[in-house]
Amino acid sequence: MTTTPLSIREQLLALDERCFEQPASDWAGEIALPTELARFYREVGPCDCNLDTAGNPFFIPSLARLWKQQAGYRWHGLTGERLAGWSDDWIVVADQGADPFILECSTGRVLFDQHGGPWAPAPMFDDLWQMTACLATFARVWRCADEDIFAEDCSVNPIYRRKLIGELAQLLNDARRAEDLASEFGW
Repeated sequence: MTTTPLSIREQLLALDERCFEQPASDWAGEIALPTELARFYREVGPCDCNLDTAGNPFFIPSLARLWKQQAGYRWHGLTGERLAGWSDDWIVVADQGADPFILECSTGRVLFDQHGGPWAPAPMFDDLWQMTACLATFARVWRCADEDIFAEDCSVNPIYRRKLIGELAQLLNDARRAEDLASEFGW
């Protein structure tokens, strides 16, 4: 499975999500826009994408909205006070029900953590492209399954879990990581 910026954009568009080139001038941040993040929004350009999956949808904000998404992580959403425990090297690039996907700017990796702290995010994806391709895969398999997504016990139908894991394994080049990822997100 290809994870070029164009193929990732095509995957999002096939899910009826908006994607378009977003210039660095859309960034409203108080820090410099990381080069890799600027490239991601220029080449893939997700624009407030809501990707359905088991549980809350994955949300990838537009570049113009991205800095506001840091509220509650980098600073207190009401007072604006800087929050302890949040690294200057981190930018929340997506979330699922407030659980953040965090770009570690110095490495380009995407980390993940449960909200509520203390923060101890763990590496989840090699980069933004892999993250987006995987999250889009969750959404595509979810959508294709339609009403057949759940088994009688209300768990995800094992047929679709296997399908998801197979597709994720191709993206991650690792079947074990694919299984862990599926389990992490309730599949």
